[in-house]
Amino acid sequence: MESPYTPQTAEDAISHLERILSADGADSLFNRTYWRARVQQVSATRGLTPQQRARLVRLLESLPSPVRGEEPS
Repeated sequence: MESPYTPQTAEDAISHLERILSADGADSLFNRTYWRARVQQVSATRGLTPQQRARLVRLLESLPSPVRGEEPS
């Protein structure tokens, strides 16, 4: 997976994902598969700090598994 982010812009993306997903965003406008793909996309950014990587791992772990048959948005 290719990332459109730099380590600096990834920080904003991680913060955004943390805000959305902490507010039950994974079950709102977009489906779980979408949010999992977004976190994985940011995770593919080269040059992330260990702290950024740890935050992304926590986000992935917090996402429920996709529902069977759920298609990406």
